[in-house]
Amino acid sequence: MSATVVHSRVLLGFTAHAVTVECHVGSGLPSTTIVGLPEGAVREARDRIRAALTNSGFEYPDGRVVINLAPGHLAKSGSFLDLAMAISILAATAQLRTQGLARYELLGELSLFGELRQARGALTCALAANNAGRFLLIPSANGDEAALAPAGTIGLVQTLAEAAAVVNGSQPPQQPPVTALADPQANAGPEPDLFAEISGQAGAKRALAIAACGGHHALMVGPPGTGKTMLARAFTNLLPCLSPAQALEVAAIYSAAGLTRTDHSRPPFRDPHHSASAPALMGGGRTPLPGEVSLAHHGVLFLDELPHFKPAALNLLREPIESGEAVISRTSYNVRFPCRFQLIAAMNPCPAGQHCREDACRCSPSQVRSYQSRVSGPMLDRVDIQVSVTPVPQRLLARLSQGAQSHPSRADIAAGRAVQMQRQGKLNAELTPVELQQQISTAQGCETLIRGMEKQTFSARSFHKIWRVARTVADLERVEAIQREHLAEAISYRALDWQTRVGFA
Repeated sequence: MSATVVHSRVLLGFTAHAVTVECHVGSGLPSTTIVGLPEGAVREARDRIRAALTNSGFEYPDGRVVINLAPGHLAKSGSFLDLAMAISILAATAQLRTQGLARYELLGELSLFGELRQARGALTCALAANNAGRFLLIPSANGDEAALAPAGTIGLVQTLAEAAAVVNGSQPPQQPPVTALADPQANAGPEPDLFAEISGQAGAKRALAIAACGGHHALMVGPPGTGKTMLARAFTNLLPCLSPAQALEVAAIYSAAGLTRTDHSRPPFRDPHHSASAPALMGGGRTPLPGEVSLAHHGVLFLDELPHFKPAALNLLREPIESGEAVISRTSYNVRFPCRFQLIAAMNPCPAGQHCREDACRCSPSQVRSYQSRVSGPMLDRVDIQVSVTPVPQRLLARLSQGAQSHPSRADIAAGRAVQMQRQGKLNAELTPVELQQQISTAQGCETLIRGMEKQTFSARSFHKIWRVARTVADLERVEAIQREHLAEAISYRALDWQTRVGFA
């Protein structure tokens, strides 16, 4: 009789919970029992582990094998505990030495022939293991994301036999390739100027530049073919590269979702289809996975054809937009996903979306109101910048495409953001009302506009958002104090009249 302990992890949402795998081999009829709230894939591991051990040249015990997964109150799902359970059996039957076993954590799914398959959430588990002071062994198939973990915290193995040799001390683990996140601009080549491909729309470009500089949410309203989608896709070119800490956090979210990114330095851009369900947007499911809002963390969430999204799904975005966190509460779990994203949305002003002029649109006023009311007032109130995108006259398109057009650059946005970080340590969109009051008190020549704002039906949230946008306009123009023209421009971005036929020329 013998017993042993092996460390592993199980992923629940964005948290890699520590799991202790305890194995006891005793006398009795041959059997294998797994306890500790295992779900179906974990219970099926008995047959995979037996085949993998025998096909890797090890012996499977003939007695009664009991494997306990602690803590017992935490549900264990997935197949990534296979490697830890197999190593615990080898240690319990004295087929490998256990002196150095306590410094390792093991993660990976076994094939019947002892090979290790890719594990979801390996980077998230590696960061948690590093915080616990242990070294994580994962499959070689996770090498790309393992390269993003801190050096000396993770090792790669291809087979069960190789993992046993590493734990036994007879060979070192493979080291992941080096991927430096310290200088995201080091290998960055020239990027296409997507704004230059869009003719006209100077007003929309200006609004998006302000949104990019201050981290504000934006909504574009206009008929089809005016360039709303192209503007949204070009928006990411205005955003600076992610810092190393941000890039690592985004990579960990994608790891938890079982996805990979090709360029870790660029902000993510997510554009879910309008048929997306609430769990697809927010995250969740039987096994909680990050949703689109979390996959857009430190990047852009683009919602095209905004009124075509389910109103119930849109309304779920109201809290994450403000808090930067998606909280998923279900009967069996409660998880939190980070989701500090910028919302860029686009919509037509009416269901037909053809001409969208007061004298030409075929939609009745009631149809227009019904269409626009699919986007709730509280949701619109959380969008800082609302801009109308009107068609460019055809006679100007050729002239605009031939001549040089002035538009914002990433350098301008980066300089504006640097001013904000130096002054307050955060972007203007993240200013609290108390911090914002200091900016309002230094405003110059805005008394008339302030009195006019008091007569409007602006909510307190809208009032603060107008001032945040005005602060960003001043930063973009390198002005220390908010001027009258800055506040006037910020008010104009809240001037769409949603009580009538908004967006009509």
